[in-house]
Amino acid sequence: MKKYILTLAVLLGTLIIYAQQDPEAKKILDKLSDETKSHKSISTDFEVTFKNIKDNIQNTSKGSIVIKGDKYRLDFMNTIAFFDGKTLWSYLPEVKEVNITEPEPDDEDIFNNPKRLFTIYENNYKYQLIELIDEGKKSYALIDLYPKDMDEDFSRIRLQINTDDYFLNSATIFGKDGSHYTIAIDNYKTNEKIDDTFFIFNEKEYPNTEIIDMRW
Repeated sequence: MKKYILTLAVLLGTLIIYAQQDPEAKKILDKLSDETKSHKSISTDFEVTFKNIKDNIQNTSKGSIVIKGDKYRLDFMNTIAFFDGKTLWSYLPEVKEVNITEPEPDDEDIFNNPKRLFTIYENNYKYQLIELIDEGKKSYALIDLYPKDMDEDFSRIRLQINTDDYFLNSATIFGKDGSHYTIAIDNYKTNEKIDDTFFIFNEKEYPNTEIIDMRW
């Protein structure tokens, strides 16, 4: 019996690995990536819901982000982040403090590098198309991403992609500790004319701010 169970487990594991290379999922993910990259800029509102089933905790925070190429400006959880493609200014309005850093360009953490949310599957993930959903006039694809690095603190990321316009509708990160983060995205605006200075912290616009340079 033990041998039978072990053989079955290996077989199922093999099937899952092949499923994660699902070519249909890749077609949808490639269209999402191509659509995202085709726009000179993307502005959107979002809502992050945190759930911890074990401790029966749930809370929600709202934010907004503007992306232009490698640049972004993120307003979330009492912090405004300005990133010009190299330097990151994290401004805390409540305490009038800004921290200056230079994050790693290949950082895969979407909370440190939020623009990666739209192209996250391109590196270090296997993927599987879970379901195609029709909801009235809208159609969605559910795709699960599985990290190749087993040491990650999450087991998978589920993407819900609108297959009418290939915009990301939501992403849910399933933590190994039982905590889940769902990022729901809304109000897309594309190709707005945005000056590059919008992504740079201007000291004159935020007087009496303590500047903490952490680059050295």
